[in-house]
Amino acid sequence: MKLIKVMPFLVVLCFFSSCEMETNNMEEITSITEEKSEVRFDVIIKLVDEWSGQEIPAGTLPGYGATNLETGVIYFDSRYEVGLFESLPIGTYKFDARDGYFDGASSAIVEVSSENETPEGWIEVTLRYWSE
Repeated sequence: MKLIKVMPFLVVLCFFSSCEMETNNMEEITSITEEKSEVRFDVIIKLVDEWSGQEIPAGTLPGYGATNLETGVIYFDSRYEVGLFESLPIGTYKFDARDGYFDGASSAIVEVSSENETPEGWIEVTLRYWSE
């Protein structure tokens, strides 16, 4: 009879202790995920004619590259939208254009960080367009 009286108490005690353990595990997993995730930014290339100052469509040149100056990792623009870099990690980058047959663009060194983000949510990199 004593066992029957003690049994519900033990069941309730086990239930609450297991819930507490699950909450602690979820907090650990969340903190680990936050540590591993990096802030990333979308970067868009803007071409400006070196003589007239007019904006030129980024698709005029065949493509673009960005080299992280701290790590040496090279990123390339999107296959589907020329001049768009998706999800670049924070850092300092050298942006270059792949030159066309008789045209190209200068390179630029830009800090990819929240300070340079536009209200639209991306970072604009301006390259000077030249043609022969």
